[in-house]
Amino acid sequence: PPHSCASASPMASAPPVARKVPHELAEHGDVRVDSYYWLRDDSRSDPAVLAHLRAENYYTSALMSDVKHIEDEIFAEIRGRIKEDDTDVPLRKGRYYYYERTLTGKEYVQHCRRLVPTDGHITVFDAMPVGLDAPDEHIVLDENVKAEGHDYYSIGAFKVSPRGRLVAYGEDTNGDEAYTLYVIDAESGKYVGQPLKGVTSEIEWAGDDYLVYVTMDSLHRPDKVCLHKLGSDQSNDMCLYYEKDDMFSLGLQASESKQYLFVRSESKNTSFIFHLDISKQNKQLVVLTPRLYGIDTAASHRGNHFYIKRRSEEFYNSELVACPSNNVAEAIVLLPHRERKKGAARCM
Repeated sequence: PPHSCASASPMASAPPVARKVPHELAEHGDVRVDSYYWLRDDSRSDPAVLAHLRAENYYTSALMSDVKHIEDEIFAEIRGRIKEDDTDVPLRKGRYYYYERTLTGKEYVQHCRRLVPTDGHITVFDAMPVGLDAPDEHIVLDENVKAEGHDYYSIGAFKVSPRGRLVAYGEDTNGDEAYTLYVIDAESGKYVGQPLKGVTSEIEWAGDDYLVYVTMDSLHRPDKVCLHKLGSDQSNDMCLYYEKDDMFSLGLQASESKQYLFVRSESKNTSFIFHLDISKQNKQLVVLTPRLYGIDTAASHRGNHFYIKRRSEEFYNSELVACPSNNVAEAIVLLPHRERKKGAARCM
């Protein structure tokens, strides 16, 4: 349709039209025809697809050329309201404060750290020192440098090893969210070991010598959790769990206590959890919550107990369960489901 603010130039008068190529897709006994399925190109290398996208981009640029100056003015106004030279809130991990810094005129952030000047315990009053007397800032990773030479660049994870010596990060240079995992020395920036290919942004340390990461299937469904020992080849990595049901996808996170890793498999209304004890030499997943249809669970760890929130159609306001970390079968309900809360919510 014609643009309301500008007349299209003669070169932009005819928008590109994608050809129709009928393609049958069968799922759950149902067959449908997608005439534009040929436009799906996960490799981003099909000449026909790329040519059509270039034609669409050219048409859009030509159509909007008369209002390009307005576009530039709006962009400049929005950018002028942003504080470009800034840092986020520092987070203390071990002997360092970690934070991100943005720079004026730069597209990406710097990942920085600063030494904690005392060995005291972490308190709510902790604040990173700044000024002339503060410990020097150290740039662990500069995304602006890493992004040079790439049309697209994204860091999907930035994980510091337990002792703060190493950093693992996921790098995506294609935009497909299939990351390459690198490990670097936090001080020198030198690479440690070989990169791991085809991982998601969900990675965690399992001690200082092991990494746990998630990979995807051909449809980009997170389906496998793997264990990697630093210095070994990725082909030797152990698959800790494979989710065969394509209705489920996997997630990975460390407990706040940093003593366990949680692997969560979830569908629309069902989830179950495994845990991995980081301190043990035998890195294996252990069932924390069973696979029960219709029950959704989330877990945390503190002290000697796991705390599990469970939700289903029966207890739709959730209940909180606790169990000893050395015997998850001895679960007790701390906060039972309260049905009246739902009724109160409906009256508001």
